[in-house]
Amino acid sequence: MTHQKYDLSNYLFDKKPLIIKEIIEAYDKEISNNMVDFAIFSNGVSNLYELFLQKVAGNSSEQVVNIGVKIEKFRKGEKITLENFLSFMESARLIIEKWIISIPGEEIVKSKGIAELNKFFLDIQREITLQLNKVNEDRLKVKNAEVYRLEKERMQILSKLSNSFAHEIRNPLTSIKGFIQLLESRIDKPADTDERKYFDYINREIKELEVQVNQILFLSDRKNHQDYNLKSISLNQIVLHVLRTFQPIINEHRIQLDIKLPKHSMVNGIEDHLKLAVFKLLQNAVDALLMKEKERKIKITLNTKKDEVVLSVTNNGPPIPEVIKNSLFDPFVSTKELGKGIGLAITKQIVEKHHGKIYCRSEGKWTSFQLVFPYILGK
Repeated sequence: MTHQKYDLSNYLFDKKPLIIKEIIEAYDKEISNNMVDFAIFSNGVSNLYELFLQKVAGNSSEQVVNIGVKIEKFRKGEKITLENFLSFMESARLIIEKWIISIPGEEIVKSKGIAELNKFFLDIQREITLQLNKVNEDRLKVKNAEVYRLEKERMQILSKLSNSFAHEIRNPLTSIKGFIQLLESRIDKPADTDERKYFDYINREIKELEVQVNQILFLSDRKNHQDYNLKSISLNQIVLHVLRTFQPIINEHRIQLDIKLPKHSMVNGIEDHLKLAVFKLLQNAVDALLMKEKERKIKITLNTKKDEVVLSVTNNGPPIPEVIKNSLFDPFVSTKELGKGIGLAITKQIVEKHHGKIYCRSEGKWTSFQLVFPYILGK
């Protein structure tokens, strides 16, 4: 059998110039790349053919994977599409197969030679594809790393801007508030006069501005002294407190509530911050439901799973558009026409400062937000 292989490889070696010539002509016809250096290309084809002959003779020690890397590098350098190149490879295989068939001798020798040929080309095509996939994966990793870096830089810049912006507003606002209170103390008039009403209105607006400024500060990833004053808090009580705030609007718009708070679920956190996070989620759900004419529903569930507390707020309002799903928690992204787009971004920052995670799922008739916090054993 070894002798037969040796005879086959000798025959194909003798016909090498003719076979190489046909393969190069096929390349010239199918690829038609006038920029290629045909001397280098011919040498490459010759080396590839030599490797095949060694495989037939059973004398090759070079791995096909190395050849695959070299071929893929050539294809990429010549800017040849994978489809065209694989088509050329098939033409080259058919050329060699034709010469094997033309060998005078036993059919079994030819069949084994063709089987060896097919295996050789299949191995090369597999290695070319694997190498291409590896290159694409490496390129994708680089792009993903760059996107992550840019996103991180963007959030850092936004954090600094929001922090600076909030303080620039807060300082003069504090002065305005102080002078208003001073002026108010100098007016000796009954509470029902127009002047007193104007002062009440101004103070309410100042208070609302202070709330808005404080919320902008939540967009900053910087920690302040409050972030270190954590205590054990019942999420059940947080949810019930926020629900009482929304009860009038829930009743007015006939929103059906389905609440399941089976037991006290304790977390370490800052009470006011957690109230704000839950408030923003419930506000988001109510705003979505106001876009429906009827059958408005909100489901609120609180579960403890192993070492986690999971709070879910689900509504049957309009689904979140696909185009913003991936950027839903980015600042200034909103589904509402006049929305500021900071509610969910604030919630995300608060949750992450509490070492938690936030998830969103919007499919079919339901949109659900989940807040996941580390669980601590309550008393």
